[in-house]
Amino acid sequence: MRLAVSGYYGAGNLGDEALLSGMLAALRDEGVDHVRVLSANPAATRRLHGVRSVHRGAGLPWALWRAEALVSGGGGLLQDVTSTRSLRYYLGVIDLARRFGRRVVVFGQSLGPLSETGRLAVRASLGGLPIGLRDGPSLRLARELGLSARHVGDTALLLTASAADRRDAVVLVPRSGYPRATTLLADLGRRARDEGIAVEAAAFGGREDRLEVERLRAAVPDLRLLAAEEPGAMVTALAGARLVVSARLHGLVLAAAGGTPHAALSYDPKVEGFATETGAAWWPVPADGAEHDRTLEALGVALARPSFDAERVATARDRALDGVRWLAREALRGPPHSA
Repeated sequence: MRLAVSGYYGAGNLGDEALLSGMLAALRDEGVDHVRVLSANPAATRRLHGVRSVHRGAGLPWALWRAEALVSGGGGLLQDVTSTRSLRYYLGVIDLARRFGRRVVVFGQSLGPLSETGRLAVRASLGGLPIGLRDGPSLRLARELGLSARHVGDTALLLTASAADRRDAVVLVPRSGYPRATTLLADLGRRARDEGIAVEAAAFGGREDRLEVERLRAAVPDLRLLAAEEPGAMVTALAGARLVVSARLHGLVLAAAGGTPHAALSYDPKVEGFATETGAAWWPVPADGAEHDRTLEALGVALARPSFDAERVATARDRALDGVRWLAREALRGPPHSA
């Protein structure tokens, strides 16, 4: 079986690389080892994952022509809040694969938020396809759009940590574009430092998130940067911490994968969806000063009494593994899904 995989790969986003890493490893376990990834940086993708890769633009027609099936996902690809151009690209890849007569499986994705135009486009492109979504809010939106979908989880949960010693540290994971979240994390970091708890930070979203980490470092000068550059190393880096507080989805996912207590600042339904799935506390990014103060107090309680729901995390991990098995079956099944 020759698969082409479409997603936000090769762009320096650690979360997307983590879910690709988990998916590839699980597919190999299912006997699927001829995979070609569409990437913004094919050389980097080949180095990081040891997989075939071509450019997501120039190499797209050739990759689809060579493939027997397309996997669209995982990630937050099917939304038009950050970019209408992005949604057009990912739906265009699906539409081209269908025109080529290739089977298409939508896998490991979040769905939405979507404008009315986006909802119409997604409904048209995904109609009749096997769809696996990674969170409850996405499944509800799929039902609203008249699409049949199953819950498959996030394959980054399938990564594992190397042995890590416990340490009394809080890890802060900011997200660019949400300065109120960074301000809240900085205040939490100062509180933790004053209580004798070490403060660490990690950037998941490339250069923009690194700038947010520098804001945190300015507020908490003795903050330590977790500089892991590949997904497995980041799982290990997070493992052993007292608590991870993340405004990034995959800060939560990789914390859960490593058995680390985690709490969320949510800017998107997919973040609160994952936190709910794993039994973690979450709060919306504060909209004003009063909400900031209330959330800071609640985070202080979470820091004082961190908790980890191992049973829920194990259930989520099993769901992710079952999802990859479903993906392998669907990619191999029957005739292609026609356009």
